[in-house]
Amino acid sequence: MYETLALVKRHMLRFLRDRVAVFFSFLSVMILIALYFLFIGRQYTSGGALDSITDEALKTQLVVGVMMGGVLVINSLSLSLGMMGNVIEDLNNQTLDAFLVTPIKRRHIIISYYLAANIVTISLSLFMWIITILYAGIFADAWYSFSVILKVSGLLVFYTFISSSLMLYLTTLLKSVNAFGILSGVLGTFIGFLSGIYMPLAVLGNSMKNVASIVPFTHMTILLKRILLDGPLEDLSLLVQNEEAMAQIRSSYGVNFIHVLGLDVSIYVIFLVIILLAVMMLFLAFKNMTRKFSR
Repeated sequence: MYETLALVKRHMLRFLRDRVAVFFSFLSVMILIALYFLFIGRQYTSGGALDSITDEALKTQLVVGVMMGGVLVINSLSLSLGMMGNVIEDLNNQTLDAFLVTPIKRRHIIISYYLAANIVTISLSLFMWIITILYAGIFADAWYSFSVILKVSGLLVFYTFISSSLMLYLTTLLKSVNAFGILSGVLGTFIGFLSGIYMPLAVLGNSMKNVASIVPFTHMTILLKRILLDGPLEDLSLLVQNEEAMAQIRSSYGVNFIHVLGLDVSIYVIFLVIILLAVMMLFLAFKNMTRKFSR
Protein backbone atom coordinates (compact mmCIF):
# COMPACT_ATOMS: atom_id res chain seq x y z
CA MET A 1 0.00 0.00 0.00
CA TYR A 2 2.83 2.41 0.86
CA GLU A 3 4.46 1.83 -2.53
CA THR A 4 1.15 2.48 -4.32
CA LEU A 5 0.58 5.73 -2.44
CA ALA A 6 4.15 6.81 -3.20
CA LEU A 7 3.51 6.25 -6.91
CA VAL A 8 0.21 8.14 -6.70
CA LYS A 9 2.04 11.09 -5.13
CA ARG A 10 4.73 10.89 -7.79
CA HIS A 11 2.20 10.96 -10.66
CA MET A 12 0.31 13.88 -9.13
CA LEU A 13 3.39 16.01 -8.52
CA ARG A 14 4.77 15.24 -11.97
CA PHE A 15 1.58 16.49 -13.61
CA LEU A 16 1.08 19.56 -11.41
CA ARG A 17 4.70 20.67 -11.82
CA ASP A 18 4.38 20.57 -15.60
CA ARG A 19 2.69 23.92 -16.24
CA VAL A 20 2.33 23.23 -19.97
CA ALA A 21 0.50 19.97 -19.33
CA VAL A 22 -1.82 21.65 -16.82
CA PHE A 23 -2.48 24.52 -19.24
CA PHE A 24 -3.43 22.24 -22.12
CA SER A 25 -5.62 20.16 -19.82
CA PHE A 26 -7.63 23.33 -19.15
CA LEU A 27 -7.48 24.54 -22.76
CA SER A 28 -10.87 23.13 -23.83
CA VAL A 29 -12.45 24.55 -20.68
CA MET A 30 -10.92 27.99 -21.23
CA ILE A 31 -12.06 28.04 -24.87
CA LEU A 32 -15.58 27.08 -23.83
CA ILE A 33 -15.77 29.74 -21.10
CA ALA A 34 -14.44 32.38 -23.51
CA LEU A 35 -17.02 31.43 -26.15
CA TYR A 36 -19.85 31.70 -23.62
CA PHE A 37 -18.77 35.12 -22.42
CA LEU A 38 -18.15 36.42 -25.95
CA PHE A 39 -21.32 35.34 -27.72
CA ILE A 40 -22.82 31.93 -26.85
CA GLY A 41 -24.20 33.15 -23.52
CA ARG A 42 -26.32 35.82 -25.20
CA GLN A 43 -28.53 33.30 -26.97
CA TYR A 44 -29.69 31.99 -23.60
CA THR A 45 -30.93 35.37 -22.37
CA SER A 46 -32.34 36.98 -25.52
CA GLY A 47 -34.85 36.20 -28.24
CA GLY A 48 -38.55 35.43 -27.97
CA ALA A 49 -39.89 35.16 -24.43
CA LEU A 50 -36.39 35.71 -23.02
CA ASP A 51 -36.43 39.35 -24.13
CA SER A 52 -38.86 40.10 -21.31
CA ILE A 53 -36.28 39.21 -18.64
CA THR A 54 -35.10 42.31 -16.82
CA ASP A 55 -33.75 40.55 -13.75
CA GLU A 56 -29.96 40.59 -14.27
CA ALA A 57 -29.44 38.14 -11.42
CA LEU A 58 -31.71 35.62 -13.11
CA LYS A 59 -29.86 36.12 -16.41
CA THR A 60 -26.57 35.42 -14.69
CA GLN A 61 -27.97 32.30 -13.08
CA LEU A 62 -29.22 30.99 -16.42
CA VAL A 63 -25.95 31.59 -18.25
CA VAL A 64 -23.82 30.20 -15.41
CA GLY A 65 -26.04 27.10 -15.16
CA VAL A 66 -25.86 26.36 -18.88
CA MET A 67 -22.15 27.16 -19.13
CA MET A 68 -20.93 25.28 -16.06
CA GLY A 69 -23.15 22.30 -16.81
CA GLY A 70 -20.91 21.77 -19.83
CA VAL A 71 -17.64 23.12 -18.45
CA LEU A 72 -17.57 20.81 -15.43
CA VAL A 73 -18.20 17.75 -17.61
CA ILE A 74 -15.48 18.73 -20.12
CA ASN A 75 -13.21 19.44 -17.16
CA SER A 76 -13.58 15.89 -15.83
CA LEU A 77 -12.63 14.57 -19.27
CA SER A 78 -9.71 16.87 -20.10
CA LEU A 79 -8.08 16.70 -16.67
CA SER A 80 -8.35 12.91 -16.57
CA LEU A 81 -6.79 12.69 -20.00
CA GLY A 82 -4.07 15.16 -19.04
CA MET A 83 -3.14 13.04 -16.04
CA MET A 84 -2.92 9.97 -18.28
CA GLY A 85 -0.03 11.65 -20.05
CA ASN A 86 2.09 10.15 -17.26
CA VAL A 87 1.34 6.69 -18.65
CA ILE A 88 2.52 7.55 -22.17
CA GLU A 89 5.63 9.36 -20.96
CA ASP A 90 6.62 6.51 -18.65
CA LEU A 91 6.14 3.98 -21.44
CA ASN A 92 8.19 6.03 -23.93
CA ASN A 93 10.94 6.86 -21.41
CA GLN A 94 11.00 3.23 -20.24
CA THR A 95 10.44 4.42 -16.69
CA LEU A 96 8.11 1.48 -16.18
CA ASP A 97 11.09 -0.84 -16.52
CA ALA A 98 12.46 0.69 -13.33
CA PHE A 99 9.13 0.15 -11.58
CA LEU A 100 9.09 -3.51 -12.60
CA VAL A 101 12.35 -4.32 -10.81
CA THR A 102 10.88 -3.09 -7.52
CA PRO A 103 8.77 -5.30 -5.20
CA ILE A 104 5.57 -3.47 -6.14
CA LYS A 105 3.05 -5.55 -8.06
CA ARG A 106 2.12 -4.64 -11.62
CA ARG A 107 -1.55 -4.13 -10.84
CA HIS A 108 -0.61 -1.62 -8.15
CA ILE A 109 1.37 0.38 -10.71
CA ILE A 110 -1.70 0.56 -12.96
CA ILE A 111 -3.96 1.42 -10.01
CA SER A 112 -1.61 4.26 -9.05
CA TYR A 113 -2.16 6.01 -12.41
CA TYR A 114 -5.92 5.64 -12.06
CA LEU A 115 -6.03 6.88 -8.46
CA ALA A 116 -3.76 9.85 -9.22
CA ALA A 117 -5.99 10.90 -12.13
CA ASN A 118 -9.08 10.69 -9.94
CA ILE A 119 -7.61 12.64 -7.03
CA VAL A 120 -6.30 15.50 -9.17
CA THR A 121 -9.42 15.70 -11.33
CA ILE A 122 -11.82 15.61 -8.39
CA SER A 123 -9.82 18.24 -6.49
CA LEU A 124 -9.61 20.68 -9.41
CA SER A 125 -13.22 20.07 -10.48
CA LEU A 126 -14.51 20.77 -6.97
CA PHE A 127 -12.30 23.88 -6.83
CA MET A 128 -13.88 25.09 -10.09
CA TRP A 129 -17.33 24.33 -8.66
CA ILE A 130 -16.52 26.41 -5.56
CA ILE A 131 -15.45 29.30 -7.83
CA THR A 132 -18.77 28.94 -9.67
CA ILE A 133 -20.75 29.08 -6.42
CA LEU A 134 -18.90 32.20 -5.29
CA TYR A 135 -19.26 33.89 -8.70
CA ALA A 136 -23.02 33.30 -8.87
CA GLY A 137 -23.45 34.36 -5.26
CA ILE A 138 -21.28 37.49 -5.30
CA PHE A 139 -22.07 38.86 -8.77
CA ALA A 140 -25.70 37.75 -9.09
CA ASP A 141 -26.69 37.40 -5.44
CA ALA A 142 -27.86 33.92 -6.40
CA TRP A 143 -26.50 31.45 -3.90
CA TYR A 144 -27.04 27.79 -4.71
CA SER A 145 -28.91 25.79 -2.10
CA PHE A 146 -27.09 23.21 0.00
CA SER A 147 -28.90 20.37 -1.78
CA VAL A 148 -27.74 21.64 -5.21
CA ILE A 149 -24.16 22.04 -3.97
CA LEU A 150 -24.23 18.52 -2.56
CA LYS A 151 -25.77 16.96 -5.68
CA VAL A 152 -23.35 18.66 -8.07
CA SER A 153 -20.36 17.76 -5.89
CA GLY A 154 -21.46 14.12 -5.82
CA LEU A 155 -21.96 14.08 -9.58
CA LEU A 156 -18.50 15.55 -10.15
CA VAL A 157 -16.94 12.72 -8.16
CA PHE A 158 -19.06 10.18 -10.05
CA TYR A 159 -18.26 11.74 -13.43
CA THR A 160 -14.55 11.72 -12.66
CA PHE A 161 -14.51 7.97 -12.08
CA ILE A 162 -16.30 7.46 -15.40
CA SER A 163 -14.04 9.85 -17.32
CA SER A 164 -10.87 8.43 -15.80
CA SER A 165 -11.86 4.89 -16.77
CA LEU A 166 -12.58 5.88 -20.36
CA MET A 167 -9.46 8.04 -20.67
CA LEU A 168 -7.20 5.35 -19.21
CA TYR A 169 -8.49 2.89 -21.80
CA LEU A 170 -7.97 5.35 -24.67
CA THR A 171 -4.45 6.07 -23.44
CA THR A 172 -3.50 2.40 -23.39
CA LEU A 173 -4.36 2.22 -27.10
CA LEU A 174 -1.76 4.88 -27.95
CA LYS A 175 1.89 4.24 -28.64
CA SER A 176 3.51 7.66 -28.81
CA VAL A 177 3.57 11.06 -27.15
CA ASN A 178 2.62 12.68 -30.47
CA ALA A 179 -0.55 10.59 -30.74
CA PHE A 180 -1.44 11.47 -27.17
CA GLY A 181 -0.92 15.17 -27.90
CA ILE A 182 -3.26 15.03 -30.88
CA LEU A 183 -5.91 13.19 -28.87
CA SER A 184 -5.76 15.59 -25.93
CA GLY A 185 -5.92 18.54 -28.31
CA VAL A 186 -9.08 17.55 -30.16
CA LEU A 187 -11.05 15.24 -27.85
CA GLY A 188 -12.41 17.91 -25.50
CA THR A 189 -13.58 20.13 -28.36
CA PHE A 190 -15.05 17.18 -30.27
CA ILE A 191 -17.01 15.93 -27.25
CA GLY A 192 -18.11 19.51 -26.54
CA PHE A 193 -19.80 19.80 -29.92
CA LEU A 194 -21.13 16.25 -29.96
CA SER A 195 -22.62 16.42 -26.46
CA GLY A 196 -24.52 19.69 -26.96
CA ILE A 197 -22.15 21.72 -24.80
CA TYR A 198 -21.10 24.25 -27.43
CA MET A 199 -24.54 24.40 -29.00
CA PRO A 200 -27.97 22.95 -28.14
CA LEU A 201 -28.72 19.44 -29.38
CA ALA A 202 -32.03 20.78 -30.69
CA VAL A 203 -30.23 22.54 -33.56
CA LEU A 204 -28.02 19.60 -34.56
CA GLY A 205 -30.70 17.60 -36.36
CA ASN A 206 -32.01 14.09 -35.71
CA SER A 207 -29.02 12.23 -37.15
CA MET A 208 -26.51 14.08 -34.98
CA LYS A 209 -28.82 13.81 -31.99
CA ASN A 210 -28.88 10.02 -32.44
CA VAL A 211 -25.09 9.96 -32.47
CA ALA A 212 -24.97 12.20 -29.40
CA SER A 213 -27.44 9.93 -27.61
CA ILE A 214 -24.89 7.09 -27.45
CA VAL A 215 -22.14 9.32 -26.02
CA PRO A 216 -22.03 9.10 -22.19
CA PHE A 217 -20.98 12.74 -21.80
CA THR A 218 -24.23 13.91 -23.42
CA HIS A 219 -26.37 12.41 -20.68
CA MET A 220 -23.89 13.49 -18.01
CA THR A 221 -24.19 17.09 -19.24
CA ILE A 222 -27.99 17.00 -19.38
CA LEU A 223 -28.29 15.71 -15.81
CA LEU A 224 -25.88 18.32 -14.48
CA LYS A 225 -27.70 21.14 -16.29
CA ARG A 226 -31.05 19.97 -14.91
CA ILE A 227 -29.76 20.32 -11.37
CA LEU A 228 -28.07 23.70 -11.93
CA LEU A 229 -31.01 25.20 -13.86
CA ASP A 230 -33.92 23.76 -11.89
CA GLY A 231 -34.34 26.84 -9.68
CA PRO A 232 -33.63 29.52 -12.33
CA LEU A 233 -36.02 27.90 -14.84
CA GLU A 234 -38.73 27.73 -12.20
CA ASP A 235 -38.29 31.46 -11.55
CA LEU A 236 -38.30 32.10 -15.31
CA SER A 237 -41.56 30.20 -15.76
CA LEU A 238 -43.24 32.62 -13.33
CA LEU A 239 -42.20 35.50 -15.59
CA VAL A 240 -42.98 33.89 -18.93
CA GLN A 241 -46.21 32.13 -17.90
CA ASN A 242 -46.41 30.34 -21.24
CA GLU A 243 -46.00 26.56 -21.27
CA GLU A 244 -45.16 26.34 -24.97
CA ALA A 245 -42.51 29.07 -24.70
CA MET A 246 -41.03 27.41 -21.60
CA ALA A 247 -40.90 24.06 -23.42
CA GLN A 248 -38.86 25.69 -26.19
CA ILE A 249 -36.57 27.36 -23.67
CA ARG A 250 -35.95 24.08 -21.84
CA SER A 251 -35.13 22.41 -25.15
CA SER A 252 -32.70 25.16 -26.14
CA TYR A 253 -31.04 24.99 -22.71
CA GLY A 254 -30.47 21.26 -23.15
CA VAL A 255 -32.14 20.10 -19.95
CA ASN A 256 -34.51 17.58 -21.54
CA PHE A 257 -33.50 13.94 -21.45
CA ILE A 258 -33.10 12.59 -24.98
CA HIS A 259 -33.97 9.24 -26.49
CA VAL A 260 -31.20 6.74 -27.18
CA LEU A 261 -31.21 6.08 -30.94
CA GLY A 262 -34.88 7.00 -30.96
CA LEU A 263 -35.74 4.61 -28.11
CA ASP A 264 -37.33 5.88 -24.91
CA VAL A 265 -34.85 4.63 -22.30
CA SER A 266 -35.02 5.50 -18.61
CA ILE A 267 -32.25 7.77 -17.36
CA TYR A 268 -31.54 5.22 -14.62
CA VAL A 269 -30.95 2.54 -17.23
CA ILE A 270 -28.73 4.91 -19.23
CA PHE A 271 -26.50 5.63 -16.26
CA LEU A 272 -26.40 1.96 -15.30
CA VAL A 273 -25.09 1.22 -18.80
CA ILE A 274 -22.58 4.08 -18.48
CA ILE A 275 -21.30 2.62 -15.20
CA LEU A 276 -20.98 -0.84 -16.75
CA LEU A 277 -19.18 0.69 -19.74
CA ALA A 278 -16.74 2.50 -17.45
CA VAL A 279 -16.03 -0.71 -15.51
CA MET A 280 -15.49 -2.63 -18.76
CA MET A 281 -13.15 0.09 -20.11
CA LEU A 282 -11.19 0.00 -16.85
CA PHE A 283 -10.87 -3.78 -17.08
CA LEU A 284 -9.70 -3.58 -20.71
CA ALA A 285 -7.25 -0.82 -19.79
CA PHE A 286 -5.73 -3.08 -17.13
CA LYS A 287 -5.38 -5.87 -19.71
CA ASN A 288 -3.73 -3.54 -22.22
CA MET A 289 -1.32 -2.21 -19.64
CA THR A 290 -0.42 -5.70 -18.48
CA ARG A 291 0.29 -6.63 -22.10
CA LYS A 292 2.58 -3.61 -22.45
CA PHE A 293 4.45 -4.66 -19.32
CA SER A 294 5.17 -8.09 -20.77
CA ARG A 295 6.82 -6.71 -23.93
